[in-house]
Amino acid sequence: MDTVNRPIKLKDLQVGDEVIVRGVDLNYMIIHRLPKLVSKTYTYTDGTVHNYNEWSTAKCTRDNSIWGNGERKKDVYFHFPHKCMWLVKRIGINK
Repeated sequence: MDTVNRPIKLKDLQVGDEVIVRGVDLNYMIIHRLPKLVSKTYTYTDGTVHNYNEWSTAKCTRDNSIWGNGERKKDVYFHFPHKCMWLVKRIGINK
């Protein structure tokens, strides 16, 4: 059974999840569109080709209000890789 109030990995995110993300500061995010794993190609100057996978940005709502004095931004595109995330709330979980 899925539980909330725990660390979560990028691959385990679901649409509707509410997470706290640690970057430079703490961000409270509501996920609207999940990031995707996309293939990319990089060509070096010597002609060598390097293929790799990278996570795209996720579409979310970010709420940075602190004691009601902050601002709420809609439709923020956020890059989640290498960030620590904490699952706060998941829609559809029976308590």
